Amino acid sequence: MLRRSLAFIVLLLGLLAMPAVGSARPIAFGVHTPDDPFGGNTLKVDALQRDSGRPIDVVSWFQSWGGGQWVSQVQPRVFNAVIDGGRVPLLAWEPWQPGGGPTQPNFSLARIAGGAFDAYIARFARGLRALRAPIYVRPMHEMNGNWYPWGGTVNGNSPALFVQAWRHMVDVVRSQGATNVKWVFTPVNEDWPITPANHLERYYPGARYVDVLAVDGYNWGSTKPSFGGWRSFSTTFDAAYSRLARLGPQPIWIAEVGSATEGGSKAAWVRDMFQRAQSMDRLDAIVWMDTNNPREGDWRMRYPADVLSAFGLGDFVAAAANALHLHPSTDDTRGDDTRGSGTAAAANAGTLNAGTVPARGRDSWTLRVASPVRVGRRAMVRWNATDAQAGVARWHIYLDAQRVGTLRVGHPRVLRKRKRMHRTGRHRWTVQGVDIGGDTVVSASRRFRVVRRH
Repeated sequence: MLRRSLAFIVLLLGLLAMPAVGSARPIAFGVHTPDDPFGGNTLKVDALQRDSGRPIDVVSWFQSWGGGQWVSQVQPRVFNAVIDGGRVPLLAWEPWQPGGGPTQPNFSLARIAGGAFDAYIARFARGLRALRAPIYVRPMHEMNGNWYPWGGTVNGNSPALFVQAWRHMVDVVRSQGATNVKWVFTPVNEDWPITPANHLERYYPGARYVDVLAVDGYNWGSTKPSFGGWRSFSTTFDAAYSRLARLGPQPIWIAEVGSATEGGSKAAWVRDMFQRAQSMDRLDAIVWMDTNNPREGDWRMRYPADVLSAFGLGDFVAAAANALHLHPSTDDTRGDDTRGSGTAAAANAGTLNAGTVPARGRDSWTLRVASPVRVGRRAMVRWNATDAQAGVARWHIYLDAQRVGTLRVGHPRVLRKRKRMHRTGRHRWTVQGVDIGGDTVVSASRRFRVVRRH
């Protein structure tokens, strides 16, 4: 819970603000949910953002190389569902036939490095280039484990072959002009098998071939002692974070994380995760696995019932776009809106009661914008304050990563904010209403486009 006396800090939209002495460092938050964005939408992600009060900046999903036409090329509507929502696509790109186990000679690292998949990689690269937006790709993740056919200790592979395959893949993608692709190197937090020859450091392709250093890790819970049992966030990630930090100067992400429920409080684990992450100076993003797999665990943000509010701690503040150095330049005249709902402030504790979400209808509200806006002209957002949920003491207005205004209750019923626009492309207004203690009561976002003068 943010202290009532804590001054509000201008942070990036959609980043996590955790309680701390002094100021909190912005860390982007992302999720992987079943189905999204394969249907060409992010309905489940949107619902999680709405119900938790936590902005979701990164959407993660998995795509294999093996399969039919659907996986043989880029599906623009899948990527655009994320991009058009103002979020960052994070694609786990997997050279295997799903379910085939770690022994799949057709997908050996030697074949990848030797050019067997160059036509596929080049075709996919051209599809990514055409999206004209930053795409974060993490191929062959958890390579220091022994459960995927690209692992360095299975399928006739080695760490040296992994480096060759990675560099070859990157070179092919770059040869197609796909400079918008950002490469995410993602080992698992603990080498398995635990041998010097399998250390994650041996797989590192070098700074020229890696834009982000990342790691996957989980608190498996007391029912899986062979996986480490119940472990704190620090025990899960501290050592791996330090090892990654020594590899190079790139930003660090946690690309997969989840916590079991058996053995401790999952809600407390989540709160500790956000707090401990503040001490990791180079950590820029945390991506939660919102899944329920009987063989692995129930990582869902909504389970148990008290967990969702742990994700909603903190002020709903400014945008991930700048923290991730994203500056989309696509000229697009489409405009969509995300209807605001938000969470109710707890009556006594001053924390967000993320389980209470107002129904659509008279308690739902939206922002109104004009789209497109010509470059050099003023963009405007307006909203009817009486349509929003009661309890708002002041309004914070954000535009593309930065707070651009604050209005106190008592202003006219219809509120508005204008800002001159100097950059073409996609932009987003966000308005949040906070109560007297600084907790978010309601929030809404709406996208718009700025286009060149004709």
